[in-house]
Amino acid sequence: MSRDAVLAAAKLRFAAEGYEKTTLRAIASDANVDASMVLYLFGSKADLFRESLRLILDPDVLVAALEGPAEEIGERMVRVYLRMWETPDTAASMRVMLQSATSNSDAHVAFRTFMQDYVLAAVSGVLGGGEQARLRAMLAASNLVGTAMLRYVMAVPPLATLDGEDVVRLLAPTVTRYLTADAAELGLPEL
Repeated sequence: MSRDAVLAAAKLRFAAEGYEKTTLRAIASDANVDASMVLYLFGSKADLFRESLRLILDPDVLVAALEGPAEEIGERMVRVYLRMWETPDTAASMRVMLQSATSNSDAHVAFRTFMQDYVLAAVSGVLGGGEQARLRAMLAASNLVGTAMLRYVMAVPPLATLDGEDVVRLLAPTVTRYLTADAAELGLPEL
């Protein structure tokens, strides 16, 4: 019970104050636990940040988007990802997650580990596993994360002002290609 309370408090606190300004003591207070309990449960602020990312960017939701006709996989994936950025419950957390990962070395390592151990592992597992599947997942993720950085974090027009359906229409073919095209067509190296 206290683990879930700490994770929920961390998600809210990181979204409100960012990684740098958030303290374990404040999270503990929000969760009504002792600060030593937070360290006991998670080990460090970076580890808590990494684990709290699962409340924001659930790998199972992305994996579910992979189910269905292969030719629509990019559309489903982009739609689900944009929804994470545009839903009030997760929008601020998503912004802070990406900003923190690019501005703080501990948050960077936590985000990279989260992406490798949870998101890319889950998505590449559905794609058949192995290094080529992992590379495919990374290529798709690079399009999604890059779009999020320009659209939601930096708010660069015209990408930031496009209708969501336009973004889906523009990104989906590339994401579909990365996830489903023949390895030779993509020019994937032997890994």
